[in-house]
Amino acid sequence: MRNFTISVFVFLALCVGCATIPKTDDLSVAHNACYSYIYGENGFELNYEKAFEWCTTAASLGGDSAQTLLAELYLQGNGVTKNLETAATLYEKAALQGHVHAQMMVFLVNNVYRHEQSSPEEKATGLIFLKEAVKAGYPKAVELQKQVYGQEI
Repeated sequence: MRNFTISVFVFLALCVGCATIPKTDDLSVAHNACYSYIYGENGFELNYEKAFEWCTTAASLGGDSAQTLLAELYLQGNGVTKNLETAATLYEKAALQGHVHAQMMVFLVNNVYRHEQSSPEEKATGLIFLKEAVKAGYPKAVELQKQVYGQEI
């Protein structure tokens, strides 16, 4: 009887856990929920845990903006344990798709926030992506370049 009780408890726990994972193949729906929960907009309350779930779903569908938003959650430790390495990986995925904010953030994470832990290759990648964001005319990247280097790189 004890094994049956434990089995029922485990089954119920798994069912409850599954019910909280967003199920959709629609990137737009998942991204909008991700964004809305992060910023408490569009009739959604600010809720980092729900944002994390939706951002994870949207990022797994390949959305560069969702990958960037998920990276922000990891960077700040909102709704998830702070993890700069995971943030860097997610930013790079989005950066490779041309997301200019993510490109700038690869530089910040690899060359500033994780400066001591980043390999020379990661730092070089960060610099390449910063240059790409500047070349694309992203104002925040242009300003960052001026702050860090004082001139065009």
